[in-house]
Amino acid sequence: MQIKKDKKSRLELVKKIAKATFWGLMVLVVVVSMMSIVATITQPKYLPTMSNNIFEFKYIADWIFLIGIVLLIALGGFILYKTLKKQNRWNFIFSNLALLMTSSGLGFIILSFLLPTNTKLTVKAVSRAVKLVNISYVLTFAIIAITTILAVYISRKYIDKNNWYLYFTLLPYIIWAGWTYQQYQHWQNFLATRNFNIEKLTAMFVYYQSHITKIDMNLMFEGYKSCAFIALLAFIYLLTVGGVYFVFKVKEKVERKA
Repeated sequence: MQIKKDKKSRLELVKKIAKATFWGLMVLVVVVSMMSIVATITQPKYLPTMSNNIFEFKYIADWIFLIGIVLLIALGGFILYKTLKKQNRWNFIFSNLALLMTSSGLGFIILSFLLPTNTKLTVKAVSRAVKLVNISYVLTFAIIAITTILAVYISRKYIDKNNWYLYFTLLPYIIWAGWTYQQYQHWQNFLATRNFNIEKLTAMFVYYQSHITKIDMNLMFEGYKSCAFIALLAFIYLLTVGGVYFVFKVKEKVERKA
């Protein structure tokens, strides 16, 4: 009798291991497939020509990218609205990623309005652009700070239960702020170099453009680029978590029927 029980328990253990392995592979397939698709479509050779400032609307890709960012903002707002109603671990992840995607998408649009459009390369124009770069960094830090406060606010009930939620809430913004600060330091070091002056910088832009190189003053602006990158990265993580969530829900239904 004891032998039969041992065999049955071993059989159950094998089944559990097999199920765990199967669903683990399913999650891996979903994540790898999604990441492969994103990596493929974001390769430069697959992307059409796009302006350094999409608000110039020189190319179709400018419109497509702007529409994509607007859709990410709308999707993030919708997910926030849905996930704030009910508290669980999944909703904590979804709501924080959605907030990050929404705020960085809005930040991209806000900072893009600072970019010079169709401006001739003169010393005065380049000097103005340099000042706007400094302003863009201040705005980027402000966006990060405001979003961090909002993230803590929407996660406050989770944080009351466990302080680890505060760590995971703040982590993306610590990384984002650190990355932005590093860019800012590089920018300040560039401005502080002994041979730097506006006249030489203007001459450099004029030289490269005369050789038909796609380079202009907008390349000095890093804040709006980082916002776009953060928005896309948050979207990728949302897709990944969504795929994992879907697989676990299917697993639960299968187990209930069994």
